[in-house]
Amino acid sequence: MNLYIFNQTRRGALFGVGTYIQELTAALKDTGITICVVNLMSDKPQILTEEIDGIKHWHIPKVIADQRTTDNQKQWELYFRNVVYLLRLHIKDKKDLIFHLNFYQSGKLAEELKNAFSCKIVSVAHFSEWGFSVYDNLERLRRILNEEDTQENKGIAGDPESSSGRNDNGSNENLKKSFEEEKNYYLRADRVICLSSYMQEILCRDYGIDATKISVIPNGLTDQVFQEIAGQARNDNVILLRSNWNISPNEKIILFAGRIDEVKGVSYLIKAFREVLKTLPNSRLIIAGSGNYDTYMQEAKDVCTKITFTGLLEKKDLYELYRLADVGVTPSLFEPFGYVAVEMMMHGLPVVATATSGLNEVVDDTCELKIPITVLPESVEIDTSVLAQKIIYLLQNPATAKKLGRNGRKRYLEKYASKVFRDNMLQMYQSICRSNEGNKIKTLIVTGQSNHKWEVSHIAIKQILDNSGLFAVDVALSPKAGAMMSNFKPDFASYQLVVLDYCGDRWMEETEKSFLSFVEKGGGLVVYHAANNAFRHWKEYNQITGFGGWEDRNETDGPYMYIKEGQLVYDDSQGLGGSHGSRHEFVLHCSNPDHPVTKGLPAAWRHAQDELYDRLRGPGIVKDVLFWAYSDPETRGSGRDEIAIFTIDYGKARIFHTTLGHAGNTLENNTAMQCTGFQVTLLRGAEWAATGKVTQQVPDDFPTATTISLRKNYK
Repeated sequence: MNLYIFNQTRRGALFGVGTYIQELTAALKDTGITICVVNLMSDKPQILTEEIDGIKHWHIPKVIADQRTTDNQKQWELYFRNVVYLLRLHIKDKKDLIFHLNFYQSGKLAEELKNAFSCKIVSVAHFSEWGFSVYDNLERLRRILNEEDTQENKGIAGDPESSSGRNDNGSNENLKKSFEEEKNYYLRADRVICLSSYMQEILCRDYGIDATKISVIPNGLTDQVFQEIAGQARNDNVILLRSNWNISPNEKIILFAGRIDEVKGVSYLIKAFREVLKTLPNSRLIIAGSGNYDTYMQEAKDVCTKITFTGLLEKKDLYELYRLADVGVTPSLFEPFGYVAVEMMMHGLPVVATATSGLNEVVDDTCELKIPITVLPESVEIDTSVLAQKIIYLLQNPATAKKLGRNGRKRYLEKYASKVFRDNMLQMYQSICRSNEGNKIKTLIVTGQSNHKWEVSHIAIKQILDNSGLFAVDVALSPKAGAMMSNFKPDFASYQLVVLDYCGDRWMEETEKSFLSFVEKGGGLVVYHAANNAFRHWKEYNQITGFGGWEDRNETDGPYMYIKEGQLVYDDSQGLGGSHGSRHEFVLHCSNPDHPVTKGLPAAWRHAQDELYDRLRGPGIVKDVLFWAYSDPETRGSGRDEIAIFTIDYGKARIFHTTLGHAGNTLENNTAMQCTGFQVTLLRGAEWAATGKVTQQVPDDFPTATTISLRKNYK
């Protein structure tokens, strides 16, 4: 998959959209997707390419001022056309090509991309222009959209940076124009991502977007919180942080973070803070962010000594404020999502938030106190007395505040952690690529933990399968070792074939039952290399894989299995299970030349340098030994003919097991998996497991009994 994510040098890139792109690229790293961030309207003086943390970034600068046209719309059309021309010159790999757009003013760009490439367009509804003016007043929005523009309905305030020009005179006509621009942008997309069910309903009802085109995927956030979040360690750390910020240990800190703007409810917060001071005079309001300082400083002049305006902060400094604050407040009048609320929950900070738009879904009653908004015919308001009461309650009840903070942290991990975001985005990308897959075999690679280089192996397997043209491949990445597994729930039933490249923490019971159901009902399965090291104490898994090694396996786990005088032997003798000698080239011998996987392949072929597993044991029933190899004592082997590739008899499933293919440190330094014999047997075994037959021809470059053959590009 080739993913191009578009960013722009504008206010949104510094705030929510910029954070979104940073989190998206971080989440998708090491998933096998080729990622490039295309930065439009860049401040760079010329076209520039660079690599940041393994991600390519292209910078395409603004139009030179004296070469601009007077027509703003034509200027954008020309700019987008030139951008696409550059992309056509530089994009070489067009397989599974996805362009991910983040600004609704990119409708013309989407059109140009569609004309130039065979691609998919993903657009994200990060914000809507009308949200800055009518806020969470949908009836007013619909009334404006359905009425003629008159002098009486002018006067909607707006965001000064819109290219739609809604700050010219603030008219409803400008709102309608921006709405239509958004609508046309979403209609051009193959998939529209919205951040909440609230926005999904609006896109369907008001924009007329087909519900099947919409994916609700909340934003994700990389966890920056460590062990000091709980207990005494956190208390000690807070005291130190407060000292660093010259804040008294006894002062009650109320924190607002975000753009200082009317839509963020700052005016209501200042009014509520006045009420808080009457009850708790030892309180301080910290307002972290940039915006219209003069207006709000003037509004707060009578309490200005109790309010701190920090300006725009680095993430490190902002996260320190989250950790030292007592209460976080998000009093927005409209919020499609609410990154700040997620950051507060991540840090275990109790939240007081308005029950508005998408924000109402981000936080629930277990981790915050909600403030209802009052929707009037022409405005949206917050009851500042209620807002003040909620803040005071949390400041006066620290036990409740801590409980809400803990619940918020739990909700963050379950809903908004980077792993959850990654899985949701991968599933969405893969689903739109599959729409062109026709009759390809739907395949899922399960990976993410291993005692081997899974970061290399799963990408190599995916490339081998993808490049054959027979398989439509998705990847299910588990959390890291030791992390929560509760959200790791691959949808096995949606696939014809599952490839196991996993050796790590046990799955949740629900996931294990789902996997067993898939196998027992006849799903195709490929067991790759170290996947037979996994789950020693999961009986059914070991019956499915046939045999395994390591994890202190012994005679209680089943007999040794090997070949002796051409016959399969089950050996119950005592001893540990699982070993291999030094990596070396060795010859594979065919045991069943009539099996669909082996038919037409040489009776013997030389495999590139690899581990030859030996002394494996387990409870499974081997159905067909396809290839075996002699484990030579001179390379510290067992001195036996060891089973290398075979099938398993388990329920209705077709199970193909290859012990070959030890992953190297990189895709380039990966000899065992580059072996043509490994790749061809994997492909044939995978097709057989999924369909019961093999349609592939034996390639001319298949290794001989004396000569290895490598496919370094995995095709």
